[in-house]
Amino acid sequence: MEAIIRKATPDDAKAVAFVLNSVILEGRYTALTNPVTEDDERTFIAGLCERSAMFAAEVDDKIVGIQVIEPDGLARYTDAMQHIATIGTWIDVNFRGHKIGRSLAEASFTFAKTHNYEKISIQVIADNTRALRFYGTLGFEEIGVAKKHVKFEDRCCDVCYLEKFLTDDA
Repeated sequence: MEAIIRKATPDDAKAVAFVLNSVILEGRYTALTNPVTEDDERTFIAGLCERSAMFAAEVDDKIVGIQVIEPDGLARYTDAMQHIATIGTWIDVNFRGHKIGRSLAEASFTFAKTHNYEKISIQVIADNTRALRFYGTLGFEEIGVAKKHVKFEDRCCDVCYLEKFLTDDA
């Protein structure tokens, strides 16, 4: 199964919302808990800054996965954090395990390097062993665990913090 990876546009909002909501409704793999609307996603995509991108994976002209890369949340307050990006990945359950996540990550890594990022960080719910394995194969290393960091209606979950350096001098 070959996926085409491209930057998402505001016109992709409906398909992006569908993918996000499908993962949100699973209630296990993302800390996001509130479904998003097409308008929410159109606004989000249109508002991405120059150093941010959403990549979409298409199979047979259908968006089946997305990955967002953005500056670290503190970068808006300090120049000292401008070299760090964060990513998030959401893939339709029917398309997991088909190298779509890897293809999205390759696009994000290329984007990161061309936008002067030196490191990418990500937070993964600790019992999402599949995601932890996946990010490990991409070169991410676990650097810590935040206990009971995500609180769902029926349980609290730890969150693993991972990072990947993009430069050789890390």
